Parts: sequence; structure tokens; C-alpha cells
Amino acid sequence: MRRVTVIENHPSCPLDLLEYPLSEVGLDVVRPYEGDALPALDDVGDGLIVLGGYQSAISDDDCPWLPKARSLLRDCVDGAVPTLGICLGAQMLALACGGAVDIDADAGLEGGVTELTWLPEASVDALFGRLAHCCNPMRSPSMHFDAIGALPPYSTLLASSAMYPNQIFRVGSSAWGVQCHPEASFGTFRAWATDAATQESMSPSGFLRAYQDREPEIVATAHMVGRAFARVVAHKVSR
Repeated sequence: MRRVTVIENHPSCPLDLLEYPLSEVGLDVVRPYEGDALPALDDVGDGLIVLGGYQSAISDDDCPWLPKARSLLRDCVDGAVPTLGICLGAQMLALACGGAVDIDADAGLEGGVTELTWLPEASVDALFGRLAHCCNPMRSPSMHFDAIGALPPYSTLLASSAMYPNQIFRVGSSAWGVQCHPEASFGTFRAWATDAATQESMSPSGFLRAYQDREPEIVATAHMVGRAFARVVAHKVSR
């Protein structure tokens, strides 16, 4: 069976809605915050997914595994290993490949359900091409204060939001970063929204209503992303 390594950076940020559509591949979940060692490139398997977290992409003192995770992301890009970074994972991917991340970005919290507009380049993308054709705009849960300030050299921007332009991008042939959270179920999102709203001295109700209004669409999108990544992995292995 094809195998994909999943790096979970925080217990509140699991694979969640992506787990079911990825069931056709074996998933090796690594939890470095519990002491799990990160694999080397040769031990990643057929793909890598790096999930989100409450920490920043440069919180190396608090999360000592982050430098190795960034190095692994770069190795996977160089080795053309199918790779997906989500939110924190996307920010780490950008940093690892020469981009920049804005900590506590000036535009502030992007929360709720974000509307993403696909760029023309997305229509032929191996991972997001089908979504770009059928869901434009695409709506996805979002909850972040940090943002990708500059994409890595030689990367391709695939989708933007009105608040933060660098939302979905590809580095090389088979590594993608998504600033939004296609994987987030309502239960997971509710915890994030409550915490973020507390920080901003506001009610989370608007965030939660936005999710509930779009829940069927969000779940369907997550399944499309998961299945598409599994197809990318299968195609890479079969070549």
C-alpha cells in the first residue's frame, strides 16, 4: 500500500475531514509534540502532509522539531515527493523554500469561511485543477493571524483571497501550500473560533454561522482535496 507521512503539529489540528478521502493510502501520523521523531526523507514514504498549529512557523524555541520539519519540506520539494502543507504547514513550506512569513500580519485575523478566487494557472494544476473548474470561488474555513508575505522563488500562485493574496500555491512540480483549512470539521473549527474570538474580544458566533451555512460545501471540498492528493501520490508511485 502507498504510504503518506502526516506531521501533526498540535493536538487541536488533526487531519480531520481529510482522513476519510485519504483512506486508500496508509497514513503514518507523527506527533512531535508527544515526542515522536520526524522521519528523514527516505522514511517519508510516498507523500508528506504537514498540518496546522497554534504556534508560528518560527517558534523553534517552543517547538524544537520545526527546523527539522522545514528541512524535510525542502527535501521533499527537491525530491519531488508529493507534499501538502496546511496553514502552519504552508507557512513552513514557504519559509523552507525561500519565501517569507508575516507574524501577526498587519491585515489581522482572517477567520470564518474565506472565499478563494482561482488564478488561471490553477485550471491545469495536478492537485487543484478539478476544484478550480467546479468551485470558483472556493469557500474554505480559515483561522490565522500569521500569513505568507512572499512566495518562494519559482513558485506558482493558484488562489487568493481579498484579505491575503498568497492562499494556495505550488512549489516545484508536486508540493502545495494552502493557507486555509480545508480539513477542518465544525467541531475542530468551533474550538479555534472560540480561542481566536477571545483573543480579539469578540463573539465567535459570526464565524460559526458562516461555517454552518457552508458546511455541506466545506465537507465536499475536503473530500475532493483528499482524493486529489491520493491520486497525485498514486500517479507519482506508478511512474
